[in-house]
Amino acid sequence: MNILPTPKKIEIKEGFLKSNTIKIKNMPEDVRIKNALDIFVIDNDGVLLQIFMGNSLSEAYTILIECEKITITSDGAAGVFYAIQTLKQIFTHDKIPCCYIEDAPDFAYRGFYHDVTRGKVPKISTIKKLIDNMAYYKLNSLQLYVEHTFEFKEFADSIDRTGYLTAEEIREIDDYCRSNFIEFIPSLSTFGHLYELLQKDRYKDLREIEDFKDGTLFWEDRMNHHTIDPTKEESFELIKRLIDQYIVNFSSDKFNICCDETFDLKNGKHKDEDTGKLYIDFVTKIIKYVQGKGKTPMMWADILLNYPEQIDKLPENVILLNWYYWKSPDEKTFKTIRDAKRTQIVCPGTSTWSRLCEDYELEIVNISEMAEYGYKYGAKGVLNTNWGDWGNPCSIELSMFGLVFGAEKSWNVSKEPDEDYIKSVNWLLYKNEKGNEYIKKLSSLCSKINWNELAKCYGNLLAGEARYDIEYPTEQDVSYVLDEGAKLIAHISSEKGQTSEYGRQIILAAEGTMVMAELFALQSGYKIKRITDTKKWLEKYKEKWLEANKKSELSEIEKMFITLDKND
Repeated sequence: MNILPTPKKIEIKEGFLKSNTIKIKNMPEDVRIKNALDIFVIDNDGVLLQIFMGNSLSEAYTILIECEKITITSDGAAGVFYAIQTLKQIFTHDKIPCCYIEDAPDFAYRGFYHDVTRGKVPKISTIKKLIDNMAYYKLNSLQLYVEHTFEFKEFADSIDRTGYLTAEEIREIDDYCRSNFIEFIPSLSTFGHLYELLQKDRYKDLREIEDFKDGTLFWEDRMNHHTIDPTKEESFELIKRLIDQYIVNFSSDKFNICCDETFDLKNGKHKDEDTGKLYIDFVTKIIKYVQGKGKTPMMWADILLNYPEQIDKLPENVILLNWYYWKSPDEKTFKTIRDAKRTQIVCPGTSTWSRLCEDYELEIVNISEMAEYGYKYGAKGVLNTNWGDWGNPCSIELSMFGLVFGAEKSWNVSKEPDEDYIKSVNWLLYKNEKGNEYIKKLSSLCSKINWNELAKCYGNLLAGEARYDIEYPTEQDVSYVLDEGAKLIAHISSEKGQTSEYGRQIILAAEGTMVMAELFALQSGYKIKRITDTKKWLEKYKEKWLEANKKSELSEIEKMFITLDKND
């Protein structure tokens, strides 16, 4: 059977379930359980489904499927909920063998982190669909990355340009998460990554870098700057106001204060001081403020790991988010946090950023290694990240293999993406026996045509000079992408029946990668006969964007492609 995450134990028995309809006995009062069962067809002649549920917080469960009866047993409501998700997956099969399943997660915390700041703000319907998928694959925590994309008073004059989520929408997401046994944890930049805030005239004096000048590519500036001046009391007062406006919309007892990538401390007005002490002093103030609100702080661990001598100075009861997004993470970082007796959550990534599709090969290695090191060093869990650097061009559908694989390694850390696993992904996620093959092929095309480098071509055109050094694809790479992209599109388009949403998104991304290849060729001086149409592709891309997302900063991507196309 195709079940994800892979259960710890499955024993196949003789016989098959006599019906795909059910009648329910011992229905729990928990409305979340009742709602989870709505997908099943209820019939008085169906097989008996009986549920035995305790009152603990256990997520472990058993399922016994006999010819005329199904029995779910768990010591807790969450366990019953996850058993129902497994049963949903089982019921996608035409013939259901009698079997016994015994299952429990390897990690208590199994999260997904989605960027809603760097160009793309999803609609509530899109976030709810994401939550549905998370629940289906037994994830239990969601965070949305926010710098400025909330209706903060401080951004009243700019959030229409960038897009934003309202307090009412955040509370709606929180309710929907709770109904699916998912904790919705607020995540807010409070030290570094305050570009939009510190660009405002009334806050510029709080910038750590005093003489900052905008580049031609704000996507790059927004990621790399701005760190707030930790020595000014006005800085802390401003951060407190942002926290106060945001924190009240969440039921979670946690709050992610971020505090990552404070690059400017080493380059700004306090570069000659003890930047480790400056960092820990300001972070401590934020931590104590959040704790005073009754919340357990979370924070990214990258800067602390640069100053390991400062870890002991951090207040107690802080969860450290140990992130790394490439191959071969440094094992000593996990050990350093473990030896400091601090709680850590390991944070790999889907590698969707700066691409039209997730990096299939990289994410498998990165998620595997991070989860396995986390398990070895006693991490509380896995928070799989889905960032949106450089305009967030990737659709959420084309990050879903990474989400599902992260869910697998969070639940069953020893599982490898073998043939049986890929078969289950094709069955449950793509609903197409070639789905994984298609996403893998698209990913390889995206790896040959670099979104960031194309954006730098755009930056040079805006500047009127060669401000950025460009790493151009070779003529062979351009030809390969055009040829193989066309074949991939033809294969998917020729399939019988209506193409799925995954198929449509793969086609759109393949077409976009081909457009990028031709624009690169034009910038490089390669002689090619164009087979793509930038404007037609942009219209389709915009249509898909607006189906799932608010307008947000779609216009910035549109400007880049139009400008490069006009330079033909």
